[in-house]
Amino acid sequence: MRRRLFFVMVAVLTAIIIAACSNNNEQAETPAMLEVKMDVPDHIDVNKPTKLACVVTYGGEKVEDASEVKFEVWKHGNGDREMLEAKHDGNGRYSVTKTFTEAGTYSVVAHVTARDMHNMPKQDIVVGNPEQASAAGSSSDDQANKEEGHHHGSDVSMSLSSHSFEAGKPVTLGVRITKDGKALTNATVRFEIWQAENKHEFIDASEKGNGEYEAVATFANKGTYSVKVHVEASALHEHQVKQVTVN
Repeated sequence: MRRRLFFVMVAVLTAIIIAACSNNNEQAETPAMLEVKMDVPDHIDVNKPTKLACVVTYGGEKVEDASEVKFEVWKHGNGDREMLEAKHDGNGRYSVTKTFTEAGTYSVVAHVTARDMHNMPKQDIVVGNPEQASAAGSSSDDQANKEEGHHHGSDVSMSLSSHSFEAGKPVTLGVRITKDGKALTNATVRFEIWQAENKHEFIDASEKGNGEYEAVATFANKGTYSVKVHVEASALHEHQVKQVTVN
């Protein structure tokens, strides 16, 4: 009986050791990832020095010796892009200070190279009064779409019914679409909605008449969202990106 119990205990211990070794091998085989967390405000005032920062980690540990950290900044609708070199603040944090002199919506991309890997997260910033920023963004939509290469020679205009919404509540997201100055009807319209690097959500809109299309959406978080309006009609496939502020 004792001999039999001895062999059972040996078998159990052997199984535990093999399982532990297997888990260790799996952990060792899992590659570490370069993670970059943006620390950039959603909304700032015009002419106010603002710190753009990010925290860099590798395998859960702070990176203090990144090969390169730069912030690329541009205003929506403007082809000019500025590349700013960040300094190391310690504890895996890298930053640069910039003063935005014009109202509008800007994109900030952190270009980070470390441990022979590269990561480049993106975040948008609204500068100045949200209404001014929305107007500035709307006036430059044509130029932005040209940069993306999606204009097809037609004069298509898309205007959101509102650029400001409340977080956490279902809202009506509406757009009026015209082509060559006339209301565009019988089109297939979808809204593509996202915030910073979060998941993109697609919502089908229904036609209300006179070139107006609506859909119910819920903006979960406060901050700046991008709304891309996709329009398809006969011989037409167009999209334009708008910026909205969620309070």
